Amino acid sequence: MKALTILFSVLLVLSAVAAQTLPLNVEQAEIDNTEILASSVTKLDIERDQDFTLKLEVYASAAAKDVEIRAFISGYEFNDVNAISEQIGPFDFAEGIRYIKKMTLTLPDDVDVAQYYLRVVISDRYGEELIYRYTLNVNAPRHIMKVQDITLSASAVQAGQALLASVRLENQGQKDESDVKVVLSIPSLSISATDYVEEIESDEQEETEEMFLRLPKCAEPGVYDLNVEALYNDGHDKATSSTKVTVLENEACNPEPAPVVIVQDAQNKTAEVVPADSTGKVRGALEIILLVLVALLVIVGLIIGFTRMRGEE
Repeated sequence: MKALTILFSVLLVLSAVAAQTLPLNVEQAEIDNTEILASSVTKLDIERDQDFTLKLEVYASAAAKDVEIRAFISGYEFNDVNAISEQIGPFDFAEGIRYIKKMTLTLPDDVDVAQYYLRVVISDRYGEELIYRYTLNVNAPRHIMKVQDITLSASAVQAGQALLASVRLENQGQKDESDVKVVLSIPSLSISATDYVEEIESDEQEETEEMFLRLPKCAEPGVYDLNVEALYNDGHDKATSSTKVTVLENEACNPEPAPVVIVQDAQNKTAEVVPADSTGKVRGALEIILLVLVALLVIVGLIIGFTRMRGEE
């Protein structure tokens, strides 16, 4: 029984040593130069779709080795592919020194407008971790619009044909937006089309009607930038995006070269290249010469005939 008591006491001592608290303390925390407190009473309002810098002042009351610091926000729908987190370290801390550690985190544009905990976890290889929680109130700008998608009837269009396109917009601001003007253009070809979306409510998406772009008949083949510009908030703000469109050659604008007729001068034994558009004129001249030769032959024949008749008399 005494042996069991001793063994149990040893295990408790070992457990206490293994779970020894890190000799570190976050004495001050700031987000973008604004102090935050590890309390649910104090909340910091911060807008989504931006980066923010977390600055920690850490005091070491004793030496510590291989320490890592991780800051993160839980509850974001897509944390598995785009986590709101940052980790730095490992670091060694010397006794009696204050250290400044900085981390940069990104709030995605589609994170919900809500209240979150920003958790800071400080840990080493085997000690008990330190956890600090700071309350953040994630908000949205009053006016912000994003081009979510550009849908094309085709990614490659022949010159002279029509390209149809529609644009999907998302209102990520606090306010509803009305009479949103959407301009679709290919600047290099000097063509554009315009449509209006009557209303897009906050945190909602809307799509334009199909917009019609007629490509110039003889546009140079190649890859062109297709630009989108959405004007909102009474035209004071705009959202932009772009994609690529391939313009194919219109064969009607590049006819095959005309054939070439070669006329040879029998007397001088030289050849002259006559453009195909002169073929008709050459043929006419040859026909006239042929008629003249036939007429001369007829006249010569008549002369010979009359001469023989006189000789017989």
